[in-house]
Parts: sequence; C-alpha cells; structure tokens
Amino acid sequence: MNKTNDQLTDWIRKGMQPIGPVSVRAMGEGQAVYLENVFFALVKDGRIWFYADEESDLAFDAAGSEWMEGSHQQQYFRSAPDAAYEDAKDLRKWAKQGMAAGRRTKFK
Repeated sequence: MNKTNDQLTDWIRKGMQPIGPVSVRAMGEGQAVYLENVFFALVKDGRIWFYADEESDLAFDAAGSEWMEGSHQQQYFRSAPDAAYEDAKDLRKWAKQGMAAGRRTKFK
C-alpha cells in the first residue's frame, strides 16, 4: 500500500462519488471520514479503518480484517480488506458496512 493518509482520503472521495460527497475531519492522529453526516471510516497510519459493530463483524472476519489496536466493544474499527485499496466497487462495499454500523450506533 504505502500511501499517505491524504492519498487514501482522496481515494475514498473519488471511490464514493457514486454514493455521495464525502467529508473529512481531523481526528487525533488520523482523519475521520463522513458521508451523509455518518462517521464510517478512519484513515490513520496509511491505512483505512472502517467503523464496525457486532452485525458487521462476520463479514470483516471472513475478509481477514484486523482489529484496530485499542478498539473496544462499544466503538471499534476494522482494517479495510486489500481489495478496497485497488477497486472502487470493493471500497464502496466495505464503506457501506461502515456506514450501516455508524447509523446503527449513531456515532458522530
């Protein structure tokens, strides 16, 4: 991968265009990514992390996604599968998982 956080947020913006405009806000050492005012991803340390919950865990597990270190039961993130870095369709697939988890938890 070896991409900067800014390169990754640009990739997310472009890849998510068919769904809608993405906004990015600074968050600690990373960048929080929103669509329709729903926080669905975090870009940190050159990686994309999607917001996750119990309902999305099985899909992330099946894709081999890692847990973000320090994530806990009420609020956590899973690593984007490799395909999400190369194919916009895959990016949108996983972003939709993050959006659904974000809506369920209403985390903003």
